Amino acid sequence: MNVILPKQYRVSKTDIIIYTLAIIVCVVALTVIITMQFLGEGIFHKNQIQIATQEEMLKLKTEFDNMFSNQFEGEEEGFSKKDSNKSVVFTNYENTNNVEGDYTLNVHIPEINSEDENLLKLNKEIAETYKEQTSNILATTGKQMIYSVQYISHIENKILTLIIRSNIKQGNQAQKTVLQTYNYDLENKKMINLEEMLTKLNYEKNDVQEKIKEEIVKEEKNSKNLQELGYAIYVRDSQSDIYNIENTEQFFIHKGKLYIIYCYGNYDLTSEMDFIIL
Repeated sequence: MNVILPKQYRVSKTDIIIYTLAIIVCVVALTVIITMQFLGEGIFHKNQIQIATQEEMLKLKTEFDNMFSNQFEGEEEGFSKKDSNKSVVFTNYENTNNVEGDYTLNVHIPEINSEDENLLKLNKEIAETYKEQTSNILATTGKQMIYSVQYISHIENKILTLIIRSNIKQGNQAQKTVLQTYNYDLENKKMINLEEMLTKLNYEKNDVQEKIKEEIVKEEKNSKNLQELGYAIYVRDSQSDIYNIENTEQFFIHKGKLYIIYCYGNYDLTSEMDFIIL
């Protein structure tokens, strides 16, 4: 009896390629799932942009107005101090003199307690700026000048932040508020700009720029409406280059929130500010 055996099945090259690709896809998918479980989705996506609600904004603005305590607050986080007996940031110069009819001062000029060359340079810049203005006022008589300089400092995300707010008013003129923020990367020993801060916080630049634009257009409309009603208010120009991220200088992080501030007193005689808080 003749037994007929089945022919041996031979896998074609096409089948081998298809099976190989299927295995690779499965391995990659499994790797992504495991990685996301261990490290979280944040490594694959930028942070979602969330503007503080109106209620939150009012609360945070009030906190901002009241935060200038003329001292360093919070943990030092391994900051290397020049003088171990002083805080990370301390008041280097203070003047609270009051001469009726001439001037009223409430000046507190900070100094960063460090031997870092970049921070020493910054200390010199700050001292010269605010001491010169104070000296000019002390030399002025009969103009009833009111001048204040206040600051607050903290470390968060290994960024040393120093915020200085100064107010100046002469007689019946409007008050002028100037705001300066300094953000120093303690790891890389350099000042950082807003774009670098966004990268550090994992925010997408274009998304933040869009949110800034939306908020400023809204404030521009509100200011124009108030002006038409006869109120003396600073009218925004949403087309101005000052709102571009690369031109935005006043910003900081505090308690996990990113504050972006447009202080119009830095350019004009006004105390108006706009806040974008993420």
